Amino acid sequence: MTRHKICYLLCLLIGATFLCGCDKDEDHVMIRVANRSNVEIGSVLVKFPSQTEMYGHIAPGIATGYRKISKAYSYAYIEAIVNEKQAVLQPIDYVGERLLSGGHYTYALTYNPDATEIFTRLGLQFEKD
Repeated sequence: MTRHKICYLLCLLIGATFLCGCDKDEDHVMIRVANRSNVEIGSVLVKFPSQTEMYGHIAPGIATGYRKISKAYSYAYIEAIVNEKQAVLQPIDYVGERLLSGGHYTYALTYNPDATEIFTRLGLQFEKD
C-alpha cells in the first residue's frame, strides 16, 4: 500500500473513532420513569419542552428503559391511568428552572389512592442516577 493510502485509512479510522466517541449516552439527557407505587401505572405519557414520549404501562416497582430527551427539566407534564382513573401532573411553568445537562435521570412516580382530584393522584420524585 502506498503511503498516501495508509494516511487516508488512518484518517478515516481516527475520524470514525472521534465520531463514535462523541455520541455517548452521558452526553445526552436520558430519562426513564419508575413506578414506586403498589399498583400499575398505565399509559404513561410525558411531555417534555420539545418532544413527547409514551412510556406505556409500568408495573409496581419497575422502571422503564431510558429515552434520549433533547430538552428536559427536573419535572414535566405527565398523564397516566391508574385504577381506571386519569391522573395528571401539570407544571405551571419552568421559570427559574435550568435545563438538565447530559446524564441519566429517573422520574419516580407514586400514586395517592385517597386523591379525589385528577391533579393530586400522582406524585413525582426526581432522581439523578
